[in-house]
Amino acid sequence: MELVKNTRVFFEPVSHNYLLDDETILPGVTTLLKKHGLSADYSGIPGLVLAKAAEEGTAIHKELEDYDNGETMLVSELIDEYKKLNLRHLASEYLVSDNQIVASSIDKVYYVDETTVDIADIKTTSKYHKRPVEWQLGIYKELFELQNPGIKVRDCYCLHIDRKTRHIIGLIPVEPVTAEEVRDLLSAELNGTTYEDVNAVVQAALALSEDELMQYTVGLERIAEAKDVIKQTEAIIKAYEARVLDYMQEHKLTELSSDGGTFKLKAAYERTSIDAAKLRKDYPALADKYGKTTTVAASVTFKANNS
Repeated sequence: MELVKNTRVFFEPVSHNYLLDDETILPGVTTLLKKHGLSADYSGIPGLVLAKAAEEGTAIHKELEDYDNGETMLVSELIDEYKKLNLRHLASEYLVSDNQIVASSIDKVYYVDETTVDIADIKTTSKYHKRPVEWQLGIYKELFELQNPGIKVRDCYCLHIDRKTRHIIGLIPVEPVTAEEVRDLLSAELNGTTYEDVNAVVQAALALSEDELMQYTVGLERIAEAKDVIKQTEAIIKAYEARVLDYMQEHKLTELSSDGGTFKLKAAYERTSIDAAKLRKDYPALADKYGKTTTVAASVTFKANNS
């Protein structure tokens, strides 16, 4: 498979500008998203911290790019983890543009078949910012297919890497924004208006502080760990109870004493209940007459972005 090379747009690494026909500066996707308030907010983080994070992130990008391009035989835990993903590399830092409004470089393009690819964006931020990534990959997908009419993007991913430990957190499937949303954003940029993301989910930080959100997720992890311990302990207890039950039944005992307490045999018995589904099917009027309606209190559920 041969990807179409954009010959009108050039990336100038010193100024970090994309130049159209050597004269018109086009914003990158990151710049475009920030302008329209669609990127992650790092305004509260000191500049030196951001610069250091960017430097570490660039080094990770370069290490993976050199490996994919066969330009290094470097052995590292990061490369070993990356190999295990079994991705079929096609291009790194692949430049795409509509040659009018925006240009950018896709971190990774992976081969699927002769008419299909997957694309991925590498993130080395401590947190996974779901909506900005959906926007970034949605724009990449639109620009890629515009530049390569005979090739479709099958799936989009975020390769999330912990820049401190240099370990892969996960290859996260991403549902990119729709082509219509991308076109509306580009239209707003062209017309000099600000795009409003009506499909964005209101951030939880409006209800809980960052520290509280962290305490919440840590609390969930602790509950999950405790439940796992309880589950394992219950399995052990049930196995012991089954042995005691077998012994008592075999020896026709109703009680069995120990230093810690007394086991009492509860004989088997039958219990009758109403099959509500069958009752509603066979006698709907009767089910309505004797049915009881209760109000279930409102609640929230939580799903981690990386799950």
